[in-house]
Amino acid sequence: MTEDVARLVGRDKGTRVTVRIRRMDALPVVIRTWPEESAVLDAVQGVLPHVPECLATGNDFAIHSYVEGTPLSGVCGDSEPVGLEVVRALTGLLARTARVGRAALPPLPALWPADDMDSRGYLRTLVRLADLHIRQPNWRTFGGLFAALGIPQDALSDLAARVPEMAERPYGLLHADLHRDNVITTRTGSPPLICVDWELATYGDPLHDLATHLVRMRYPEFQWDEVTAFWAQAMEPVRPAAVRGLAEDLRHYVDFERAQSVYPDVMRAARSLEDTLDDKGLDEATLSVWRALEAAAEPLRLSSVPSRPQIERVLVRWAVSRAGNGLAPAA
Repeated sequence: MTEDVARLVGRDKGTRVTVRIRRMDALPVVIRTWPEESAVLDAVQGVLPHVPECLATGNDFAIHSYVEGTPLSGVCGDSEPVGLEVVRALTGLLARTARVGRAALPPLPALWPADDMDSRGYLRTLVRLADLHIRQPNWRTFGGLFAALGIPQDALSDLAARVPEMAERPYGLLHADLHRDNVITTRTGSPPLICVDWELATYGDPLHDLATHLVRMRYPEFQWDEVTAFWAQAMEPVRPAAVRGLAEDLRHYVDFERAQSVYPDVMRAARSLEDTLDDKGLDEATLSVWRALEAAAEPLRLSSVPSRPQIERVLVRWAVSRAGNGLAPAA
């Protein structure tokens, strides 16, 4: 920091910080419970004292204290097995996060369930928010693409109607985006891991946090059971009721994660083709869309998943149609 900025936030000149700037051109592809990450960071300081501290905020930017270390993704890439000590530390983070209650957090949106034990109501709320925050704002631009890929307009509303009865679990704060890029491995090892990027944090059933962690961490399949077992072991001493119904209900949150992910995955793949349409980019986009459709097919009850050649043709048609808006795909 320069001397002027350092004086403003009460730090020494030259102190390293992280400046987070919200991209105004980013697609709306996430569910946001709270508009300001700073309020969440303030709430978790007492429970997770090593999370970044928000030093200052402004129009569309925030200055956070800098976390020394290396992202876990830099030492253990996607789909690689994660060491058991790291798994233990990660699931311990999730358990400590769930201890933060509603009173410490900013006000929740009006549509939130009134009962802080209503797991079914919480999952229904998540599905409705995915429709409200992700599908609806993007349907005018991408609706034709989704329809061509076999995703009906009412897929999420149908999913919300099918949420089954689930065990009651006490709500708590959830990070909701704990993956390898958002975990910093420290040089000192005390603590061994620090969780960053709390902008998608929410408040609800702790099983949701476990499900998003399992999917977004891209654990190899054989590690899912051991990660789940470590999570239960970490959660039982601090929120024993949060483990209730684990074996039966975890899959419902995993299904939701895979269902809602098809929308951002398809949109990002399509947008990657807007400026240029070369073979390499088209192959990568086609594979990404096919994987997303395969994962979402069962929870969204898609009648069929197009083949890769079919997906490629749909993407080419979409990219060429966008060229009429001033874009020029390459041959």
